[in-house]
This record gives sequence, C-alpha cells and structure tokens, in this order.
Amino acid sequence: MSSVSVLIPAYNAEGTLRKSVESVLGQKMDSSQQFEIIIVDDGSTDSTARVAESLADRSTGLIRIIHQKNSGPAAARNAGIRAARGDYVAFLDADDQWLPGKLGMQLEILEADPNLDLVCTAMNGKRFLLRPERFALNFMDLLPNNIVYTSSVVVRKSTLTAAGCFNEARMYSEDFELWLRIAHRGKIMVLNKPLIRYIKNRGISSRLWPMEKGELETYTIMLREGWISARRQTTLRWWSLFKYLIRRIRWSI
Repeated sequence: MSSVSVLIPAYNAEGTLRKSVESVLGQKMDSSQQFEIIIVDDGSTDSTARVAESLADRSTGLIRIIHQKNSGPAAARNAGIRAARGDYVAFLDADDQWLPGKLGMQLEILEADPNLDLVCTAMNGKRFLLRPERFALNFMDLLPNNIVYTSSVVVRKSTLTAAGCFNEARMYSEDFELWLRIAHRGKIMVLNKPLIRYIKNRGISSRLWPMEKGELETYTIMLREGWISARRQTTLRWWSLFKYLIRRIRWSI
C-alpha cells in the first residue's frame, strides 16, 4: 500500500486555502493508495490558522497542522517534509488547485517504475507543445527553463532527503535549485496533462526582478557544484535575462 503526504504551505491564505484543500479531498484514489494533508501555517497574520483548524476538525484525522513563525516557503515546505509520514510527497501552494484524478495518475506512474524519482504535470489547461503525453526531463533539459511547477510535483520522500530538500537560505528559485539537484542524480517524468490550476497573482509583477536574480543565483550554484561550465553559465544567464525582459513587457501590457 502506498502513502503520500500532501504539503500545503500557507501564509495569509484565508481566501484560497479552503478551495486548495477541497481539491485534494476530491481526488479519486485507488483503494491501495492513502494520503494525508499537512498544512504549514507560516506565521500568518490573517485568519489562515482558523480556516485550517476548521478544515482539520472536519477531516477525521486526515489533516494535520503545523504552526511556525514566518520563515518563507522553503522552510515551510521543509517543515512539512520532516513531518510527512508518506512514502511520497506532493506539493500544493495554498492558492492553487488540483484537477480531479491528478494524484492517482502520478502515483500510478511512480509505482510502475521504482527508478523514477519525480512526476510533474502541465497546468492551466495547456499542454507542453510538441511533446508526447509522457516525457523524461533530464538535467540539461531543465536548465534553460524551469517547467517543473511546484504545485504539480509528486516525489519520493527519500529523493527529497537525498537532495537536501529546499535551500532555506533562499527566498526565490529555491524550488528550481531542488529540481535541478534531483534531475542531476535521478529521473524526472512529465505527465503532459494540465492537472493543476495555478492562480496567477498580479502582485507578482513587483517581484519579477527578485525572481530573476534568484534564477541567476541558481546558475551560479550549479557552476559552483561543478555541474555546468563557466561558458554554459554565461549562456544560461543571457537566456534568463532575455526571458526576464519578455516577462516585463507582458506584465506591463
């Protein structure tokens, strides 16, 4: 019997947390599959804690809550990983939602291949163009574009532990760093179906440059690890800056 821990970090998410949790509770699971939900309240100052407690009270033990001082998404997810009882870990941000059947499909893929570490999906009604329904994603494939959306990930807990979990010293691109660490040593598969609904926040426009600096720092870390050459790092940095300019233009329209 397989078990999965669904980790939901929540900071001031009183307006969206309930729908996110309901999207997990609505998953159709095989009788041999079990899941728990761990909500990590990352020092919220609104009613997030009260919403989480209300959901937990009605879940008959299915939902656990961790309260901590505000420490950022990396620390919140790591706290959930430490508390996770499942063989697999699935991530869901408190303002995103899963579509029906997502979790069961990913678990089926992981259980069929013991050498596979992580399965992610497409999102928002769009598949990855010119790609089959399932395709492998290796380290070199992932470097230019982070197409591993955190809320779509189901990964073996042992893989997270071996990769060192999320880098808590970083506020941006810490997820990209972790996926690259996993891809460098293991196997990632993309289920090319849009099985998550990612809620785009207009407030992200003010964070575009910090996010860009985070991605550039990730490439510096990959160079320091000896996993890419200085020449490749330079190419990736220019490509990253080009993508940043395109995003700036799109958000200004």
